[in-house]
Amino acid sequence: MPSTRSTSQSTSNASRSASRAQSSARSEIVDMLKEDHKRAKKAFRQFEKLDPHEDAEECQAIVEQTCAELKVHTALEEELLYPAARRLLSEEDLIDEAEVEHATAKSLIEQLGRMTPDDEKYGATFKVLGEYVNHHVKEEENEMFPQLGRAKGEWQGLCDEMNSRREELMQQLMPEAGDAARAGASRRSSAPASRTSSRSPRTRGSETEQRAQAASQSESDDAE
Repeated sequence: MPSTRSTSQSTSNASRSASRAQSSARSEIVDMLKEDHKRAKKAFRQFEKLDPHEDAEECQAIVEQTCAELKVHTALEEELLYPAARRLLSEEDLIDEAEVEHATAKSLIEQLGRMTPDDEKYGATFKVLGEYVNHHVKEEENEMFPQLGRAKGEWQGLCDEMNSRREELMQQLMPEAGDAARAGASRRSSAPASRTSSRSPRTRGSETEQRAQAASQSESDDAE
């Protein structure tokens, strides 16, 4: 009889431990995506303070890095998060709307990739992208993420997949970020400003990179 109770207690403890692990993995996923959101919103605020013609290099550095990070973020959600969310959530409309918003954002990112700060609509295009992203962020964080936070699923496996895929995407889309940026992807507790400065934008020289990092640090100080 004592042996039976001991076995039952061990099973119960194992179940609670597994549940905590799944909950922790779910929180890690949401926190990772929220950090991406925060970094993007900060970049759009930073851009608002600049003039694409007078601050061309800084603007281009912000646009290129932000677009690269958004490509990583949207790919992670579309390839891994959204399929899982469709299985876990009853409101599939949330996923449909998010995918449509992604399509619009990707179209604007593609347009920006063909433009330079000299283009008349360069600044306007990036600002419109910011409006779409901010709306998308609001819906995800106020509607989708809370529902995911209550859903039970295989979060640990999804978390591992997302971290692995994130590193692959960063190597593909942000190759100049190097080891520091890839390490930052797995250190969610690091300050957003630190991760931003470690990912060198795809610029045309060290002077542009230094300007972008200086602008990022200035924005971080303002935000604090």
